[in-house]
Amino acid sequence: DLVQIDHVNHYYSENAAEIVYLQQGQGDIQERLYGIARIYDQQKITYDQLEQATPAVPRIFYGRDDLIKEGVDYIVNSAQAFLAVLGPGGIGKTALAQKIIEMEAVKDKFEHRLYFIPCDILPNVASLIQGMLQCLKIPFQESKSQTEMLNDYFQVNTKLILLILDNFETPWYSEEGRTRIQSFLEKLVNFKHLSILVTMRGPDGPGDIDWYKLGTGSGIPTLSTDAARKTFFAISGNKSDLLEATKAVDELLKEMDYVPLAVRLIAQRAKTNPIESLLEMWKDGKTSVLKEGRGEFRLTSVEHSIQLSVNLLNKDGHDLLSIISFLPNGIPMWVKNLRRMLPKFPNLDVSVADILGCSLVSSHRGSIYMLAPTREYIQKKYPIQSDETMVLLERFYIEWMREVVDNEGNIDKELQLHILNITKIVNMQIGKMLKPEHIEVVEILSEAYKLYEAVVEIIDNILVNIQDLNINQKNNLQFIKLGHIHQMLDKYSEATEMLSKARTQFEAIGDQLGVAQCLRNLGDIHGMQDRYSEATEMLSKAKTQFEQIGDQKGAAQCLQSLGDIHRMQGRYSEATEMLSKAKTQFEDIGHQLEVAQCLQSLGDIHRMQYRHSEATEMLSKAKTQFEAIGDQLGAAQCLRSLGDVHQMQGKYSEATEMLSKAKTQFDTIGDQQGAAQCLRILGDIHQMQGRYSEANEMVSKAKTQFEDIGDQLGAAQCLQSLGDIHRMQGRYGEATEMLSKAKIQFEKIGNQRGASQCLQSLANIQSLDIMKNAHDL
Repeated sequence: DLVQIDHVNHYYSENAAEIVYLQQGQGDIQERLYGIARIYDQQKITYDQLEQATPAVPRIFYGRDDLIKEGVDYIVNSAQAFLAVLGPGGIGKTALAQKIIEMEAVKDKFEHRLYFIPCDILPNVASLIQGMLQCLKIPFQESKSQTEMLNDYFQVNTKLILLILDNFETPWYSEEGRTRIQSFLEKLVNFKHLSILVTMRGPDGPGDIDWYKLGTGSGIPTLSTDAARKTFFAISGNKSDLLEATKAVDELLKEMDYVPLAVRLIAQRAKTNPIESLLEMWKDGKTSVLKEGRGEFRLTSVEHSIQLSVNLLNKDGHDLLSIISFLPNGIPMWVKNLRRMLPKFPNLDVSVADILGCSLVSSHRGSIYMLAPTREYIQKKYPIQSDETMVLLERFYIEWMREVVDNEGNIDKELQLHILNITKIVNMQIGKMLKPEHIEVVEILSEAYKLYEAVVEIIDNILVNIQDLNINQKNNLQFIKLGHIHQMLDKYSEATEMLSKARTQFEAIGDQLGVAQCLRNLGDIHGMQDRYSEATEMLSKAKTQFEQIGDQKGAAQCLQSLGDIHRMQGRYSEATEMLSKAKTQFEDIGHQLEVAQCLQSLGDIHRMQYRHSEATEMLSKAKTQFEAIGDQLGAAQCLRSLGDVHQMQGKYSEATEMLSKAKTQFDTIGDQQGAAQCLRILGDIHQMQGRYSEANEMVSKAKTQFEDIGDQLGAAQCLQSLGDIHRMQGRYGEATEMLSKAKIQFEKIGNQRGASQCLQSLANIQSLDIMKNAHDL
C-alpha cells in the first residue's frame, strides 16, 4: 500500500502542470455551460412570443372617453405614475390601457418609451424578468444575472419610461407565492423615472404601492346602454333588420349586463343570426354562445375568461361562489347579512376576500353581486349542491322580512334590494312544501310599492302547485292578486271586477274587514281613474265600516284618500279638514309614513292657494320625515313641490336646481309620472323667462309622458301650459286650440279650478284678438 501511494505521489509531481491545465479546462467548460444555460433561460420567452400575446388595439371602442381622459390626465400630470386598471375578466381593461397609451400626450411625455408586457404568458418572477429584457431589447451579458442586467438598464437609462404590465394577476397569483413578485415590483418603483400602468383582475393594485385606480371604487364599470348598442351595431355591420329591432337588441345586451367582451362576441354572431335567434340562443345556452372560433382563449370565450379567475380559488371559495351566483340580487349589505345567511360556512371572511380579489364578484355601496355572464356560467358549472344551504337562505329571508316590518322603516326600499332573491328562494321552496311562512311573505310583499309582479308570481305558483289550500287561504290570495295587484299594475277594469266579486263573497260570509278593504281598494281605483264621485262614495262607506269594527288605521287611510280626492278637485277647504284629521289619527297610532304623506298633501294645498310660506314649511317637514324613514319617492315629490313653490315666487334659479334634482331622483327610482311633472314645471320656468322654444320642448315631452302612463290631469296641465306659451308669443289660434282641449279635459275629470283657469285664458285671448283687430282697422 505504501509503495502504491509513493507511485501516485510521483505521478502527480511529474504531471502537475498537465493536471492543472485539465482542471482549468473543466472549469472553462462548466462556465461555458452556465453561459449557455443563461442564454437559454433568457430565450425561453422570445420577443415574438410577447408580440403574439399582445392583442391588437381595438378599432371599435365606445363609451370609454371619460376613462381614457382620466387615465391620460393622471399619467401626464404625475411625476411618477402608478395607474391601476382593475375589474373582472371581459370588462375591457387591456383595450382601455392600449387606448390610453395611444394618446399623443402620453407618447410625448415618454418620447415613445412605452413598453407593453403581456403578463398572462409570464407566470412567475423569472419569466416576467425575461419578458422585460426581451421587450426592452436589453442585450445579454454572460457575466451577469438577468436581474442585474435589468437593474443596470434602469440605472443607466434615466429618461422617463412607462411599463404596461397587462393581466398582472397571472404572476401575482403565482404558485411560487407572492413574496418574490411583490419584492420585485416594489424594487422597480424605486427607479423614479419609471412609471407603471398595471391591468389586473381584482379590486386593488398589487403590493404596497399608492396606485391610482381608474374609474369607480370597484374598478372599470360595464358599458352604458348607448355604448353597448353602438358597439353591437358597429361589429354586426349595421344590418337593417337589427337596426329595426333596437328594442330587442337592447333587451339582449341588458341580459349580458353590458359586459364588453360579451357584447363583442354576441355581435359577431349577429352577423349571421337574426335577433330572435340570438335571444333564443342566449336563453338556451347562456354563456356557451359567447365564443368566437374553436379555441379557448380569454379574448374569444367568456367562459374561458371567467374560468381563469375561478381557477384561483380553493374549495370554500368555489362553494361561496355557487351560493352568490344563485342570488340574482347578490348579497345586499353583505357585511351585515352574509354571516346571518350562512352561519356555518367555514372561513367565510377569507372566501369573500378571495372572490373579491379575483373580481368574480363586484362590490358597490355595501353590496356584492355578479355580472350576468359570470352568474350564468357559475350556476351552470358549479350549482349549489346542499339542500341545507337552501333552508338557511329561506330561514334568513323570512326572519329578515319580519324585522323590516317590525322596524317600520321604508319597506319598499329594503325589499327592493332583495326582491329577486326572495322570489327565487320562496318559489323553489314552495315547490317542495308550502309553509305558513310563504303566505306571510306574500302578505308582506303586497304592502310594498312596485313589487306586485313578484307577488303575482308567488301567488300563481301557490295556486297552481298546491292543491290542499282551504277556502280562506284561496280567497285571501285571490283578493291580494286580483284586487290590489291589478290596481297597482293599472289593470283597473279587471281589478274592479274581481274586487266587486270578493266584496260580495265577504258580505256573504259576514267578513266586515274583508268588505271594508274591498271598498277602500275600489275607492282608490276610482280615484286613480279620476272618477271622483264613485271614489268618494266607496271610501265613505269603507271609512264607516272600518270605524264600526274599530280599525283606526283603515279609517284614517280612507280619510286620507278622501282628502286627496277633494284636493285633486280643487276643494281645498274640505281637503284640508280631512287631511288634518287623518294626520292626527296617524300620529295617535304611530304611523310616521302616513303622517309625512298628509303633511305633503297639506303642503300642496297651500302651494295651490299661493300660501308660499305655509307650503314651504309643510313640504320641508314632510321631506325631512320621508328622508328619515328612507322613502326616496316621498322626498322626491316634496322636492318637486318645493321647486314649484320657488317658481311661483319668481325664484327661478333655486326652482330649477330643486326640480332638476327631483327629476333625477324620479328617474333613478323609475317614477315616470314624477319625472314628467318636473319637466312640465321646468318648462313653465322657461316660459316665465321668455325662453319659449325650450319651454315648448320640455312641456311637449312631459305631455307625451303623461299620455303614455294615462295621467289625464298631467296631460291637461301640459295642454294648458302649451296654450299659455302660444298666447305669450301672440299665436292666438294655436293657443285657443290648446286651451280649449285642456278645458274639456279638466271638465272631464272634474277639475273645476283647471277648467276655470283655461276659460280665463281664453277670455284674455279673445280680448287681445279684438284689440289687435281694432288696432289694425
